[in-house]
Amino acid sequence: MTNQSLNNIEDLYDASFTRNIGVISEEEQSKLKNSHVTVVGAGGVGGITLIQLARMGVGAIHVIDRDVFEASNINRQMLSSVSCLGREKADVARDVLLDINPSMKIQVTHQFVTEENASELLANTDVIIDATDNLVARAIIHRTAQSLGIPSIWIAVTPPFRGGVMSLTRNSVPYELALGYPSYQQELTEEMQEKIHAMKDGRALYSVKHGADQEWAESYVKKQRPWAVLAPVANIVGVIASFEAFKLLINREDLKPITSPNLIQINLADQRLVSAVSPEGGSWNYSTL
Repeated sequence: MTNQSLNNIEDLYDASFTRNIGVISEEEQSKLKNSHVTVVGAGGVGGITLIQLARMGVGAIHVIDRDVFEASNINRQMLSSVSCLGREKADVARDVLLDINPSMKIQVTHQFVTEENASELLANTDVIIDATDNLVARAIIHRTAQSLGIPSIWIAVTPPFRGGVMSLTRNSVPYELALGYPSYQQELTEEMQEKIHAMKDGRALYSVKHGADQEWAESYVKKQRPWAVLAPVANIVGVIASFEAFKLLINREDLKPITSPNLIQINLADQRLVSAVSPEGGSWNYSTL
């Protein structure tokens, strides 16, 4: 089909995603076109996830992010560039996604997900992808997803070259239980939130055993340095998260997502690179992921 024959948005959609057909069926492409995905976070993992969803032909996306792009994002965030510095991440995401698929329905929300607004922000969608970097927000997101009966996807990027992806459904092990949170079925009091945030400090210190810089880890715990992320790691985690969403959306019998407590483990320093793993005892220690 030539550019001259693309007379309308429907023609453009069909031409854009014609190379999906053969890998997936026309019926499955229609499922993607009629699906709705909510992505919380449009940064390192969220940005590449959004791009992948758009390039698969997902028809509607809700982007939730209240941050703006800054120079420190350029090393890994695929939606960032010098020309975008100071712009809202969610707005940039909207522009990029519409440039890929003009027929896509995009909702943008410049908010942080909280216990007060989560049910409203995360409702009416087929899949929720948690691409945040705040562990308390993650607990809220996955609690809400389970209460709404909506599948959700968790991601992690851990220095130096590691990461993880896990899908959660109504019938799988709840997020906080699967990942060893101290808050399972408890209120998120200020004291509990401090315990949750401390788990990420533990991950920083544990990452030294895998080759991360000890001085960085100690500085992170002291809140003197930000989380360290390399672009290929963040991007492969995002790509895998988008494929887990794809599995949930097309619902093919022979292509099931990796559901909790099992997860997809990424270690680009390992010869296997990516593997599906199960926790001993039925749950993970978040600090060692």
